[in-house]
Amino acid sequence: MTTDAWLPLFLGYLIPIGFFLLAWGGLEPGRSRRAAVQGLVALALATLGYFATGFAFHLGGAGVVSDLPGLAGLDALVGYRVEAGLYWGFLGLDGFLLLGDAATPQALLLFTTYLPMIAVAVLLPTLSLSRRGGGRVAALLGLLTSLLIFPLAACWAWGGGWLATLGRTMGWGHGFVDYAGSGVVFLLGGALSLGGLLAVGRREPQEGPAEMPPAHFPLLANLGVLLATTGWIGWSLGTPFHVADARLLPARTVVNGLMGVAGATLASSLYCWLALGRSDPLMVARGAASGLVAIAAGAPFLPPWAALTVGAVAGLLLPPGVYLIERLLRLDDSVAAVPIGLLSGLWGLLSVALFADGLAGQGWNGVGSETYRQIAGQGVTGFLAAPGMLGDGPGQALAQLTGVGALLLLGVGGGWLVSRIGTALGGREEPESQKKRNEGQDAEQI
Repeated sequence: MTTDAWLPLFLGYLIPIGFFLLAWGGLEPGRSRRAAVQGLVALALATLGYFATGFAFHLGGAGVVSDLPGLAGLDALVGYRVEAGLYWGFLGLDGFLLLGDAATPQALLLFTTYLPMIAVAVLLPTLSLSRRGGGRVAALLGLLTSLLIFPLAACWAWGGGWLATLGRTMGWGHGFVDYAGSGVVFLLGGALSLGGLLAVGRREPQEGPAEMPPAHFPLLANLGVLLATTGWIGWSLGTPFHVADARLLPARTVVNGLMGVAGATLASSLYCWLALGRSDPLMVARGAASGLVAIAAGAPFLPPWAALTVGAVAGLLLPPGVYLIERLLRLDDSVAAVPIGLLSGLWGLLSVALFADGLAGQGWNGVGSETYRQIAGQGVTGFLAAPGMLGDGPGQALAQLTGVGALLLLGVGGGWLVSRIGTALGGREEPESQKKRNEGQDAEQI
């Protein structure tokens, strides 16, 4: 394996580490001790589930939609029939347990490439539900996320499934566009958290004025954002399966990622100064992460000024989103999985239809490799096309909205159902008094 292949792969594993540290930064000392174990358990669940069935459901039809070497044996994609003109792929069915056709070096490389992304999708609901729903509910949701829920979403958007082919089947732009997981990873993870939290019930109303969430370990939260950003840049410099046939500009992708994080950091910091008269370390760190989540969908396709705008809007939305979830809906989301994942991911997906300028993405999802809308060299395009390109906002917006709707239904519905099942099997919230005693004992031990 060359350096060009293994270095982005290695750096990609900083993404789940970074988001784990970001979540840890806002946890009480007692919970942070348990979260240290839960983070490792989440990674183990992601690995086990993706190994057992997730890879097959996600990329079991990779050979049907791509002619890349080493993938020809992965040729079972339910609903995809080239000879009949049917491109409604729903689920892969080849490569269970990484045996047989999934034992080639190329297929194993795909497994390791996507594993950090599924780890993040598992980590968000696992940590979000660990207190309110209990450890068993969180573990069950994490396992089923890696076994089925994430692989379904990834197949639809990244494995040649029906969301990816909306450009060919419905004529909606380049199909669903999600470059690095705003939807498939973060919106889905936030939606799973939301569904699970709704299932286990809301907490009692809080009295008094709203305050910023306490920053118990602010240095860890800031370190987590830096690691996640570094890992995202590294992963973006690789060539994941779903981007292999498209023409992108790697330097533009990296610059836009940095612009998105910078815009979100400054915007969330400004919000804190206006609201509190000071900067809040945890909220600013979460705001920076929201910018990374939002720009992940369209980083290759947006001009830098638009990437800065996307990040700034995400940073401004984050604090009200935390208030909405914590105070108005009274959901115990102490790691902010829903506002960071769901709200920022939603905005990032929609921003593609608004700001994509057509200078990159030729051949994305098999659409317009040479010409698109009779314009040579036009790629993914939204309402604000670059000079010489023809705007395609309505079509691309329909594809993005369809993807958002599908992922929300899958995530919220799946999170709610699994959490209800887990609660019925014995998972339950700790009594408040017991929580306080445990946290006090843990804090004394620290």
